[in-house]
Amino acid sequence: MKTLSNYLKDEDRHFRINFFNTLSGVRSVWMVGTQSKAGVKNLGLFNSLVHIGANPPLLGLIFRPHSVPRHTLENINESGLYTLNSVTSELMHLAHRTAEKFEAHEDEFELLGFTPWYFGSYPNVPAVAESPLKILLRYVEKHLIAANQTQLLVGEVIDVHIKVDAAVQSDGSIDHQILGHLAVSGLNDYYALSHLLSMSRSDD
Repeated sequence: MKTLSNYLKDEDRHFRINFFNTLSGVRSVWMVGTQSKAGVKNLGLFNSLVHIGANPPLLGLIFRPHSVPRHTLENINESGLYTLNSVTSELMHLAHRTAEKFEAHEDEFELLGFTPWYFGSYPNVPAVAESPLKILLRYVEKHLIAANQTQLLVGEVIDVHIKVDAAVQSDGSIDHQILGHLAVSGLNDYYALSHLLSMSRSDD
C-alpha cells in the first residue's frame, strides 16, 4: 500500500496539483453570473460551492488569492449581488470556457453565446437562461483563509428559478439528476450525477 510520499515521489508540480485538486472527489459545478458597474456581464466557473446553513439560507464560495484581477469577486464587491447557474451536459463545453481569461471589458455572455436572464426586480444581476437551476444571492460576509490567502465568500439566497417543477420533491429536496446537473473532479473532469437511494435519518 502506497503512502502520500510514495505517490508524490519524483513527480512534478503538475502531478502534485492534480493529485490534491482531485483528492476530495467530485463537487457540483456552477457558473457565477455578475455585472460590473460599467454594465459588462461576467461569468466564472466554480466548483467550490458549500452549504453553510438553511436558516437563513447561506452558501459559500472559495475564491483564489486576490493577487491578480478576479472579475467575479470584484463585481460582487461592487454590487453585492450575484447568481449561481447549474451546468448540464449541453452547456458544459461553453461553461468550461468561462474559466478562460477574459479582459474586464469583454462580455462573456455575448462572447460565449449565453442568453442573459434576470430575476424580476434585479435587472443588473445576470443569470444564464439556458441553465435549469438559477440562484440569486446577496453578499453577506467574507473570510480570509490565512493558510493560503484564499477567501470564503458567504451569500444569502434571495430567490431561485427551477425550470423543471418535478425536480422539487414532496419533502422539499431538489433532485439534481432530474435537472441534469453535473459535477467535476479537479478542474477538468466532468461527471454525471445518478440518484441511488434516499436514506432515512436515524432520528426519524
